[in-house]
Amino acid sequence: MKFFFLAVSTLLVTPSWSFQVRVPALNSKCSNRMSPSPLLNPLTVAASDADITDVAMNLDMSVAIAKEELLELVEDLKATYGILLIDKKAQDSFKEAVEKLEEVSEPPTDTTLLTGNWTLLCSTTTTKQGISGIDTSKLPFFNEGPLKDIRDTINQSLKVEQKIKAGEFSDGVDAIDHVIDYKPPNKLSNVLKSFPANIPDAIKDLNINPLQVSESKVVLKHKAEIESVIPVIKTKLVLQSIVLNVAGKSQILDPSGADVLGVNIPFGEYLNAGSFDTTFLDDTVRISRSKVGPVDQIRVFIKSEVADVLTRSIDDDVDDDELAEDVDTTVDAEFEDDDDDDIVESPSDVEG
Repeated sequence: MKFFFLAVSTLLVTPSWSFQVRVPALNSKCSNRMSPSPLLNPLTVAASDADITDVAMNLDMSVAIAKEELLELVEDLKATYGILLIDKKAQDSFKEAVEKLEEVSEPPTDTTLLTGNWTLLCSTTTTKQGISGIDTSKLPFFNEGPLKDIRDTINQSLKVEQKIKAGEFSDGVDAIDHVIDYKPPNKLSNVLKSFPANIPDAIKDLNINPLQVSESKVVLKHKAEIESVIPVIKTKLVLQSIVLNVAGKSQILDPSGADVLGVNIPFGEYLNAGSFDTTFLDDTVRISRSKVGPVDQIRVFIKSEVADVLTRSIDDDVDDDELAEDVDTTVDAEFEDDDDDDIVESPSDVEG
């Protein structure tokens, strides 16, 4: 009897949360339904949810920071070297920023985000054999003089866009167009801006665009399909045709643009097939990687709508700066003229 009362008193005194009754799961559906679930501590569950929320917020913040750093770097590199990076230091910094964003972000799986128009910001090619960029600082006249003027003009006049299209009866990727858009300058002074002071105006105003071409586009049309989404989105491309579209102000050109040349590529599935992996993707930025033989290619794209807004903002800032300079000059001139005349001081508000 003593042992019986001792056992009962122990069960009554012991708190209910200090022990859990666990029934081993049996290999039958009946046992799974009948076996009670383990008791959970509400404080432990709340702490776990808070930890998960903190981890998700920290992950989102890391992705946002890495994305912003990449875009800032790409903007500087594009302004200095253009779309295709050939400088060794530029390639290394570009690759490092891309890999940082890839490491802190989850692999993309939503293929619907692929569709749309994407503007190429920067691209680079490297090889595993160590053959990559060159040290442009050691190249004479590469970063100064006429050669730099030509590079800057091409960079400002050239736009590479990738148009990813969904199928007519499905949401999957059906076709991809690579569009190389070039707006040629009209005068020699638009290309070579570092002219010596003694160059005649006739040479500076020399017409280098006699056909008055306002815009030319080379369109590489591909048939496309999504091959897989794990571990990353892999897209297959097959080149089908090449189209040249030209717009201009001369009598022989259409002002709105017209196709002047088209070439169909036979046996594209066998001779012109390729693929690229999408390693990062959201509403505005995309990173793609591809491999052609021993050459690895990395490209960073931005949605064309966003790129157009940024371009307009930059142009507006430049116009505002020029207007501000004109206003400042005018005001200074007026003050300089007033210094020669007698200045009549008006009474102050306090005195009045």
